[in-house]
Amino acid sequence: MKTLFLVSGLFFTALLYGQEFKIIKWEDLRVKLDYYDPFKELSSSQLFNLSQVAIYRVMEETHELSRSERLRKDSLEQHLKTEKIDIDYLLSMRYKVAESRSKELAAVNSSLNNQKIAIGGYLLPLNYIDNKISEFLLVPWVGACIHTTPPPRNQLIYLKTLEGVEVKSEFQAVKVEGTLTIDDRTSLLFLIDGRSDINSGYNILDGKVMDLNLMR
Repeated sequence: MKTLFLVSGLFFTALLYGQEFKIIKWEDLRVKLDYYDPFKELSSSQLFNLSQVAIYRVMEETHELSRSERLRKDSLEQHLKTEKIDIDYLLSMRYKVAESRSKELAAVNSSLNNQKIAIGGYLLPLNYIDNKISEFLLVPWVGACIHTTPPPRNQLIYLKTLEGVEVKSEFQAVKVEGTLTIDDRTSLLFLIDGRSDINSGYNILDGKVMDLNLMR
């Protein structure tokens, strides 16, 4: 009998433990892809000078450069060469690196699929029903998607709550608990000056929302 109670106790303890929410950060939603990015080795001034050389070379393909433009281009190239910067190699790599960066920004963390998680963020409402909202985009910073460029899809969570939430302000700070799933979704976000399609890579369809201001 004691053994039965012990086994039952361990079972229910494990069950309760399994229902706990894993606290994650927004960085956990990202995925680091293995690719070489030579531009990370350059300083900000080197990147700027290289971009100027690229612009002059594009201009050179369409029309003859003026004397001042030619002198400026030659000066920049000479300066980069003295810093042992391989201009031709870097310019040949820019599209390949840009493609790899785009893939990394779109990649989602499959290890978190169907995991019970808790994460802090800001609510961006998608609908209104009886003065309450049940659908949101959960975003990592204030202004995302409206006042700033939308984050990459692996930094956006489509959130549906079990109960409607009364939103007191735009970009309300909250903690969300629920089951995170991987899903490509496009949400229609209505703005003051129009509307925008926002692509997210994650869902939480059973979200419980807690106002961080009330938790302090």
